[in-house]
Amino acid sequence: MAFSRILLTGGGTSGHVNPAMAIGQVLGDERTAYLFVGVRGRAEEAVVPREGMPIRFVRAGAFPGMRPSAAWVPFLVNLGLGILKAAFIIRSFQPEIIVGTGGFASAPVMLAAGLLQKIGLLSAKLYVHEQNAAPGRLNLLVGRLADRVFVAFPEALAAFPGNGVMAGYPVRQRITAARAGMSGPALDFEVPLGRQVVLAFGGSQGARTINRAVVDALGPLMPYRDRILIVHGTGLSPGGDGYDPGRETRERLEATYDEAERRAIDSYYVSRPYFHEIEQVYARADLVVVRGGAGTLNEVASLGIPAVVVPKVNLPGEHQVMNARALARCGGAVVLYEETRAVGGALVEALDGARLAGTVMGLLHDPARLEAMAASARRFVRRDVLDTIARVVREGAGPAPAAPPVPAAAPLMSNEALLAMLERAAQLSRDAYRVEVAVRSPDDLAYYISRAASLLASEDWEARNLGVKLLGLLQARGHLPLIVELLRDRRPAPWYKRLAGGDFFQVGFIRRNALTTIARLGISTPDVEAVVEAALSDPYYEARAEAARTIAALERAISDTGRERLVLALIGRLYDTWLEVAASAAEALGRIGRKSDALAALVDLQHHRYWMVRAAGLRALRSMVERGEAGSLEDLEREIKGFILTATDFRPEFTIRTSYGHLVAAIAEHRRERS
Repeated sequence: MAFSRILLTGGGTSGHVNPAMAIGQVLGDERTAYLFVGVRGRAEEAVVPREGMPIRFVRAGAFPGMRPSAAWVPFLVNLGLGILKAAFIIRSFQPEIIVGTGGFASAPVMLAAGLLQKIGLLSAKLYVHEQNAAPGRLNLLVGRLADRVFVAFPEALAAFPGNGVMAGYPVRQRITAARAGMSGPALDFEVPLGRQVVLAFGGSQGARTINRAVVDALGPLMPYRDRILIVHGTGLSPGGDGYDPGRETRERLEATYDEAERRAIDSYYVSRPYFHEIEQVYARADLVVVRGGAGTLNEVASLGIPAVVVPKVNLPGEHQVMNARALARCGGAVVLYEETRAVGGALVEALDGARLAGTVMGLLHDPARLEAMAASARRFVRRDVLDTIARVVREGAGPAPAAPPVPAAAPLMSNEALLAMLERAAQLSRDAYRVEVAVRSPDDLAYYISRAASLLASEDWEARNLGVKLLGLLQARGHLPLIVELLRDRRPAPWYKRLAGGDFFQVGFIRRNALTTIARLGISTPDVEAVVEAALSDPYYEARAEAARTIAALERAISDTGRERLVLALIGRLYDTWLEVAASAAEALGRIGRKSDALAALVDLQHHRYWMVRAAGLRALRSMVERGEAGSLEDLEREIKGFILTATDFRPEFTIRTSYGHLVAAIAEHRRERS
């Protein structure tokens, strides 16, 4: 039985558009009236008309996140107007069934359909397809309204306990037909005989990381130019944010390689904005380099093409990472996580081109591994996806048969949950803290470090602050240069934030926590010493105090040259207007100072106006005694008698007197040891 009127919605990317059309086509026939509803300027506007399907547009915007922000205003306006127009379209078209595949483009349609059902103005059945292992917020919401929710990964079933159906991902029939050798449109480029084809693309809108890495990899791949062909889909242009992936790729090629190199590259590199007949490229591909979108991964897995997956991290539900891990655990993929780097004074997410080239050639040089990956990838997907969906829709059948035996991906903690767990572990274990104990899987640790580093490139200061703290607790020593670069960043805050007391783009909390992270990592370099020294003059008092504590924590790692500069800088903070800064500077001097440069300054604190600083000076002198840097103990014992021990301290025990007593005892102990 074919349905006569089918409305499809879903978009933003082709990963949402393609499954909607695949499902619609299996439910209808040549007599079926179809209508696709999407948003202008997104993938559906280019893809759907090429399939000969009519399309109409509604207004919608990306979900702005749970935190209140100004972005909620245009989002709600667009959503409200989109729901009104979608309701009009639905009432005019009168569909028998509505299929939504997620993406913000489908939100107005599915919500309008749910409302029309509630008030008795729509009898159509609602179906949702969730492509990802971690369901999106929209599908979680509209899934409650749907008659059935079809899922592609077994991990997603738990989110739809009443109406979830394990179906798999609906790969378009023309994709599998082309791989099987059936005829199709010819490519507009030639594949030289005997070449291994590597297809790299980042989805319909392109991916900066993949585009830049592919260009950077062309140089390291040049020695293999007679054996390979790199086919690169840069992405449709321009993107929603004005990003033109094709233009940027061309400009990077011209900036990276000279004219002679570009002529050589032309013999083994082909690029196009988008492959509308991608099945023809798939049919020739020996390896793919892709993002972690569910559509792409299921397409290449169904065709048995080994994959190098570069998932985008810190997306809602980490769905790309979950998808990539699922395929990798099955054996069909290698996962490369992005790296965060300092480029031109800014932190950006990137993938090293040489690393990508090495991974690609390592796989191409290993036919047995490629064959095993291909077989594993084929086992990853269901073969009866569209049949299952059609049977459930037409017959109202119950849950589909169990999923194929694919290992479930281990659950991933959110950034906030990870931070809470690591802070708790660090507090419990104190000096014996080791991140390998808290995060037991090396793969998980590598992923969490990559994810934390990517937060440093965020425009949201709270995300950057979270990333800074996580890198310290994850003991990501290899990312120390990023922390240094962040502390060097002195871009001014926007004018409206400066009016409210702000200073720099990297707010005071971030600068303070960056110093804490340096202390946790325990590594001192000339760059580290320079930024810590500069932080002793930071306008934010907590950053100045933390800089002093960081110096104390790095006492054994600081170079002799750095020590001399830092001692002078600490002496300059002994009379800081903030007592916390002065006290921290005094204690740090006790850890790195020597008789020749710090002792006199600490003894002079005996007359400091504030008892808390005098007490810190006494503790610092005790540290110098214990380190053997106090010189003559007799002279020191005589000099410290001038310390004023009165304090505005209303506790039963005067802290400053206790500190004085500990210093005297330390002098006596060291005198006994000398004798």
